[in-house]
Amino acid sequence: MTLRLLHRLPAAVAMAAVLLAGGCAQREFSFVHMTDTQIGFRDTSEGFIRSDMLMQRAVSAANSLKPDLVFITGDLIDNAASEEQNDIFERNLAELQAPVWLVPGNHDIRGFTAEKHDAYVALRGYDRFAFRHKGCAFIGFDTNCIKDGDTAAETEQWDWLVEQLSEARSARHIFVFLHCPIVRTSLDEPEDYFNFSVPQRERYLSLFKEAGVDAVFAGHTHCPYSSEIDGIAFYTGTAVGNCLNHGTPGFNLVRIGPKGIQVSLIQTTQD
Repeated sequence: MTLRLLHRLPAAVAMAAVLLAGGCAQREFSFVHMTDTQIGFRDTSEGFIRSDMLMQRAVSAANSLKPDLVFITGDLIDNAASEEQNDIFERNLAELQAPVWLVPGNHDIRGFTAEKHDAYVALRGYDRFAFRHKGCAFIGFDTNCIKDGDTAAETEQWDWLVEQLSEARSARHIFVFLHCPIVRTSLDEPEDYFNFSVPQRERYLSLFKEAGVDAVFAGHTHCPYSSEIDGIAFYTGTAVGNCLNHGTPGFNLVRIGPKGIQVSLIQTTQD
């Protein structure tokens, strides 16, 4: 049907339509948001075989969807000092067939200090990122200094974040990735272990709103939540590893296309 309609158009218009359609198709893509692979979390199996199996299932499912990118928002392993847990994580990470970007979780640093931060960066290579893909901006950063009250580290990171968001204003969409959710379901929810303090959430939400952020992806809770505040979508992912409360192991699949941004929960196990 499309071809018949194009044949009725003047040649120049038809060619423009073809180029436009091709351009739109090239700009359609998907990415996977995983979180809390957390090898070893509540896992009493020998050699952490259950954690290994859960991450294997997530990696296999993600590869079958052929995403352009994969993001893992922290708590990569349960014990930052465990070489065995890290080896399992790295082996599964290497099986992902798309570029992968990470941010640290609280279990990856376990109480923010400059020394622990530097050790994480030495192991993983970075603690934040900012780049473009198909016209969209992707920005990830560390929530440990925020939650643990390291003012100097947070100030340095805040200045970097402001700069990255300013540069991203012309992007088609802006996506932000972090470990601890700013909020789970509402701006006025009680402050606890699983969200930002009230002053912190107001500060970061104001920055994100001014910058035109479209969606924020987090983890930490081991069960899924979603909300929308001031036009910004917030997605707290379920865990890839062992879950809590209403969580089921899995990850988010995010599609960007003619219908905008679509987020789907992909479950990876039922046992």
